[in-house]
Parts: sequence; C-alpha cells; structure tokens
Amino acid sequence: MRRLQCCLLASSLLFGGVGLFVRGADAQVSQVTPIPLPPPEIPLAVPDGTQITSDPHAGELLFYLVELSRKFGGGILQTLSALSGPKSFPVFNGPQEIAARRGGPGLWEMANAALSGAMSLPDGVQAALNEFRQRYHLGDVFALKDDKLDENKIIAQLGAQGAIAASTAEDSYKRANMSMDHLNGYITALQDSPDLKTSIDINTRVMIEVAQQINEQLRAQAALASVAGTYFMALSSDAASKDGFDLTDFNRD
Repeated sequence: MRRLQCCLLASSLLFGGVGLFVRGADAQVSQVTPIPLPPPEIPLAVPDGTQITSDPHAGELLFYLVELSRKFGGGILQTLSALSGPKSFPVFNGPQEIAARRGGPGLWEMANAALSGAMSLPDGVQAALNEFRQRYHLGDVFALKDDKLDENKIIAQLGAQGAIAASTAEDSYKRANMSMDHLNGYITALQDSPDLKTSIDINTRVMIEVAQQINEQLRAQAALASVAGTYFMALSSDAASKDGFDLTDFNRD
C-alpha cells in the first residue's frame, strides 16, 4: 500500500503543473466536455477472514487523476472534431462568384461581340458596355464596321476595343470593391475564430481573395494594353495607305 501511495504521489507531482494550468484556465476548461466514465466492473470476491483496508488520500489522488484524464480525453476529442468538422466562415464560392471569376473569352473576341451585338460577355462587362453604348452613342460607331471605307472599319474596331477596355475596368473596379468587403468579413471571422485550424482556413481564403484581386488588375491592364496596341496598329495602317507618316509632325495637343 505504501508503494501505491508513493506512485500516486509521484504521479500527482508529475501532473501537478498541468493541474495548476487547468485550474488557472477555468474559461478554457469549462468548454471541455470530459469523456464518459467506463461502466462499473463486477466487484472482486473477498475471501473469508480478510479485512479491506483503504487510504483516503490515495483515493483522492486516484479520483483526481481519473478526472484529469477525462478532461484530457475530452479536449482531444473536441480538438479533433474542430479540425475535421465544418467551418462557419464565408467562402464566397457560389455559382454567381464562380461565373464572375471566369471573365470573358478574350479581348478580341469581346470586341467583336460588342460590334455584332452578341450577348456573350460576362454579366459585369455587359452591364457596363450597355451603359457606355447609350451614354456615348456607340451604336453609331459600331455601325461603321460595315462601311465601305477601311478607315471607318478601323474606327469601329477602335471604338469596340475602347469600350471593352472601359467595361472591363469598370467591372474589375466593382469586383475589387466587393473583394474588400469580403476581406472585412474574413477579419471578423478571424477575430471570432475558435481554433487555430479555422484561422488557417480563413487565412487561406484571404490569400485566394488576394489572388482574385491581382487577376482583376491584370485583366484591366491587359485591356488598356490592347487599346494602346490597337491604336498604333490603326495608326500604322493609315500611314501605310498614304505616302508616309512623319512622326515629327505628331500633334501632342
């Protein structure tokens, strides 16, 4: 019995620091549900003529170790459940978000779609194009695509490229604003995150959002570069159809 007392005393000293930590973090411990106790075993038969002896202090230590083990077991189970269970934070990956991230088939294809009036553009780009078409009377410009003069056809193409660039920039700007609103939601979710795994998941989603913002920027820059390239191609084409083009006579006003 004394050997058992020594073992229990050593165990209590070993787990004493953990016990102090558990008692000092009541707010954390209160969230842990201990694992259930095992079913009671059939009591051992006691031979006749023997006397059962017990040590109250040893019983208290045993009870303490059992309860501490239940807390540890419950905490492990809850941690594993938190790691593998569903997470309640926004992901913004519905059908509408997926469709918006696809963008258009290409700048040249979208410019041709604008000229022909085909409704094959992304919703955001198409909405901006409809607004610009009405505001700047682009229907008259696009109609020049069927003109007999090559100069007018080029003007129509330039107008379409410019309209697509402006529409893409408008859509990208609005989507960037939406993305910033998403980041605000992630910050709130991160503040309320109950565990490290959820925080890592939120951080991963933030990085995806940043990648989307970079892609929106690349789309807008590509559209602007396309307009610049189309302009100089049109300028070169016009110069080639004449006697020549004097760069020193370029009007900068």
